[in-house]
Amino acid sequence: APLSARKEAVVSTQSTGTDMEDKLVELNTVSPHNDEVLWRLARLKWVCGKGYQSNQRHKVFHVAHALACQAAEINPDNGNAHRWIAILTFHKAEKEGVAATCLALEGIKYHLDKAVELNPEDSVAWSILGNWYFEVADMNRLQRRWMKTFAGVAAPEGTYKQALACFEKSHDIKPWIQNSYMLAKTHLRMGNKDSALVAFDRLSKSTITSAEDFRVRKESHIYLQKLGKPDFFDRIRFLITPSDKYRIPFVARDTETTYNRHWSEKFWKF
Repeated sequence: APLSARKEAVVSTQSTGTDMEDKLVELNTVSPHNDEVLWRLARLKWVCGKGYQSNQRHKVFHVAHALACQAAEINPDNGNAHRWIAILTFHKAEKEGVAATCLALEGIKYHLDKAVELNPEDSVAWSILGNWYFEVADMNRLQRRWMKTFAGVAAPEGTYKQALACFEKSHDIKPWIQNSYMLAKTHLRMGNKDSALVAFDRLSKSTITSAEDFRVRKESHIYLQKLGKPDFFDRIRFLITPSDKYRIPFVARDTETTYNRHWSEKFWKF
């Protein structure tokens, strides 16, 4: 397609987000203090904010976080509001540094627990909660000591078993590719290599509908290759540290080049 047509398509996509935001703002004006409008507005600002430059994105996430908190204050029983508070708390803290992220962990967990308690059929909230347990279980002794010394808080506790239960719950409600990927990684961390290989094989043949799906499928290919046919250096590493066969390093690094190239080309093929 001509370059002008491509640009028009991009502008059209951005305009759609702006139009939706205008409608939600209008609804919020007509019906103020409506928690359903507020958390949807927070979600839309998060979606639009991801396309901004770093500093502007951080400002938008702050506004979105305030809207989600306002929704939860109006209706404490709104599970969607709690889910978006958890998501936006993480993104807000991520920009503020590692210490801020460490301090935010307990708050994120609280809102995720509320989200799944209020809406047990929310597959996304269950998956994010699984990610929380996975990342906490993945922290090594040095990271926990750093958190205690420099952030001034003790690292929270979490296990791969708890993460697996959350991912399985999400999968039972509604299977989706990113949750299936974390399910496979958790099986691998727990030493269930056969279950992990089956899951990675299924993911490597999955249909791509987004950039994130492409990343997941590419990383699944890498896991299959390294687990099924480890090279000489991997075999030596596994002999020295047997537990490493459940931790495949540099997957994200090996994926990044192809991931960025593929989607920068695909983005312009309207």
